[in-house]
Amino acid sequence: MGRSNTTTYTTQLLKGAAALDDTRRVVELWDSQLEPLANLERLAAKNPLGKRSRSRLDDLLYRVIQRRFVDPGPHVIPALKGLLHDHRAFREACYYEAARADALMAAFVESPLWGWWQQGRLAVGVDDVVGWLHELADSGQTPAWSDSVVTRLAQNLLTALRDFGILIGAPRCHRKEFAPPAMTARGFAYVAWREHEQGASSRALTTGGVWRRWLLDNAAVEALFNQSARLGVLQLSRAGSVVRVDWRVAGLAEATRAAA
Repeated sequence: MGRSNTTTYTTQLLKGAAALDDTRRVVELWDSQLEPLANLERLAAKNPLGKRSRSRLDDLLYRVIQRRFVDPGPHVIPALKGLLHDHRAFREACYYEAARADALMAAFVESPLWGWWQQGRLAVGVDDVVGWLHELADSGQTPAWSDSVVTRLAQNLLTALRDFGILIGAPRCHRKEFAPPAMTARGFAYVAWREHEQGASSRALTTGGVWRRWLLDNAAVEALFNQSARLGVLQLSRAGSVVRVDWRVAGLAEATRAAA
């Protein structure tokens, strides 16, 4: 797995799985004229999300929404606003930010889940995830969480991945099937630009593990890059083993608009 710091993986996912409906509502109500903290405080005071307790609301706003969509920078929520009417692209953008903010989710989808898909498995269950979490604890990569916490984490991982469209299954079903791998042009442009702005090289953009989160193989990633090139989002050049990505857009929101 390549990770040995026990502080890398946390139980943050227990504060909110995909939280797509809540995220959509926050993005709809976000006032671009206010500072981020003022927006969060306004939402906490008015509770338009209808949470039953202030502690639950604060967990959602400050430990889920803020970490995923506010901390990366002031450009993220405006870009998400532009995706509100594109359900799949909005979901893909939210999935990217959720996995970026939660190392446990990213590690799970990029390693065991990807491996199981490559092996031809059709489904994954809570027991599979629990086993992986125990492996992390045995190797010192996580604290010794209780069995109840491990089970809840496993359930939340599968629930989040179902809501994000990576898995398919009934809400209370302990086993989820793999969804056919797919990604929209706008969602792809969002993720590619976010990776680019965080310093990913052209080679890392085209071969990075981030695309495993959608179970995309090299051919699918190549096709999405070619589609983005046709839409005027970027230009992809290859010369032997050298890969170069040149951007034709100047920002995140522009990238997703160009890919529409």
